[in-house]
Amino acid sequence: MSRKRKQDSPWPLLALLAGIILALFTLLASLGIWIGWIACELAYARHTRRLEPALLGLQADELDELARSETYMQAAEQRLAAIEEEGRHLRRRRDGMFHAGSALGKRLNDEVSELMHSLGDARAEREELLALPGERLREWCLPLARLLACRWAVSVYLMGSTYGLVVQPSAVHTMHNLIFNTFHTHLPILQFPLYGALALASITASLAGVVAYLFYNRYLYARYAA
Repeated sequence: MSRKRKQDSPWPLLALLAGIILALFTLLASLGIWIGWIACELAYARHTRRLEPALLGLQADELDELARSETYMQAAEQRLAAIEEEGRHLRRRRDGMFHAGSALGKRLNDEVSELMHSLGDARAEREELLALPGERLREWCLPLARLLACRWAVSVYLMGSTYGLVVQPSAVHTMHNLIFNTFHTHLPILQFPLYGALALASITASLAGVVAYLFYNRYLYARYAA
């Protein structure tokens, strides 16, 4: 019975799956961290953008468009108020429009519908214009946030691998054994837990990179948008 239970134990299969997942994650994360860092450094060096004051405000043509939109909105709102006064003696429908039984009511309803549609377009255009500085600032923040996150990831990767090789905690030995036992036919035998140290470095560096990216993306935007 004990021999049968030992053969039916799920632990060898779980250890095999854990070793495969850990090895694949270590390989892909290591490549992603180093290649991503080099790519971000090269891209930022080629397309370095200074934070010009113009990025934080509207351009001259955009200010003109904003002024036109606000002027039209003001005129449309004044005309709507005038229509309310002009049709104050007319009966109203449940939707607030004038009763269309008269020629005046029908004409005012048509004009109100046209004004409300145009006013909605003008308000949407105004909101888009006002959002442009924030969008440009986000476009400026993203490459810098990615670069700083990659630098943090590389730094943590180096520190994590060094810590794993020098201190050699039990978790590093466990991960090293999982990877080596899974791929022992393809990996050389080592006297130090290199595979576990690389796994530790990949995990911590990936977490550090994600946290750094989220932090710098929000921090840079909040700092310069204020």
